[in-house]
Amino acid sequence: MKRYIIISCVIFCFQFWIGCNKPPTSGDETPRDVPWKMFNIKNSNLISNRINTITIDRKGAIWIGTDKGANRFLSGRWEIIKKPFEYGIDNNIYHVNTITVGKDGTVWFGLAGGGLRRLFSSYWADSWIEYKTPTLTSDMIFSIAVDNMGEIWVGSAKGVNRFIPHRTNLSEGYWIDYTSRNSLILDDYVRSVGVNPFDNTIWFGTYTQGVISYDGDLDWNMSAPNDKPFPIISMGFTYSNTIWFGTYGDWTYKYNSITTEWVQFGDSTLGGGLPNYFVNVIVTHTNGDVWFGTNIGLTRLRGNTWKTWNKENSEIPSDIVKTLAFDRNGNLWIGTIDGLAVFNEEGIVN
Repeated sequence: MKRYIIISCVIFCFQFWIGCNKPPTSGDETPRDVPWKMFNIKNSNLISNRINTITIDRKGAIWIGTDKGANRFLSGRWEIIKKPFEYGIDNNIYHVNTITVGKDGTVWFGLAGGGLRRLFSSYWADSWIEYKTPTLTSDMIFSIAVDNMGEIWVGSAKGVNRFIPHRTNLSEGYWIDYTSRNSLILDDYVRSVGVNPFDNTIWFGTYTQGVISYDGDLDWNMSAPNDKPFPIISMGFTYSNTIWFGTYGDWTYKYNSITTEWVQFGDSTLGGGLPNYFVNVIVTHTNGDVWFGTNIGLTRLRGNTWKTWNKENSEIPSDIVKTLAFDRNGNLWIGTIDGLAVFNEEGIVN
């Protein structure tokens, strides 16, 4: 018995000594790489340097839409997808404007004149469904969003199209159209669509009539930041009943959905820190940060502090930022007109 106690004490002391002599840690053991990585047609299988849209699917794959088709990037492997997007007189146009992942895992692609494509992926093969006019009100698709119920909302040059999927057969469903003829949408040119994840209201950004919200049933609300609003081309949602709207030529606006108050932010003369009045994309982070892609760089609003990255002070491939998306590891994917960048100020997490 005494021998057992002595051996136990020796083992305990040795383990304690090992623990005490471990090097101190920072508390974050996540392996990190350099802050910036760039992809273009010369150093990767990126299909085009002109990036229009980026989204992340449920498997963590990065979907990249360009003016020449799309890429799927997963686990370091590039896949080029082009043929399913063929349209035009000679089937030689492949312009992907927007990509969204549905609740069922299918991937939706909006084309600049070619309607919609829907991808069903399985372990065996990919299958595609095409939606065009007259099923849709227009083949010019600007934006796609999915609501909390799994319904798809499409903003186009001729109104909004809503797809309600079948409960059991994923490939089936029916369409509802909303235009100035049958709804309170006053401008059919709907450049942006977004779903507020906190109350499932659907928001439409129009070209001339501000924004319209809809609860999907009966309640429509219209609002505009000023008497003559510029085109609303982007939006982002936060936890604090705040919605950010980006415009084509009139900076950005913060809207409180409870008080219905609009506040404009621009450069330092307008109480902000934006470098340019064309706000192409807005994404919000769970930590409260708001990110803006403009025609003169990438800007972050953290609390009350604005910070901009551009070609002069960073490795970003172009100052014209068209699209942004956060991946599963918290890295920011940045689509520009001259290539793709991945950015994480603390180091990219692979």
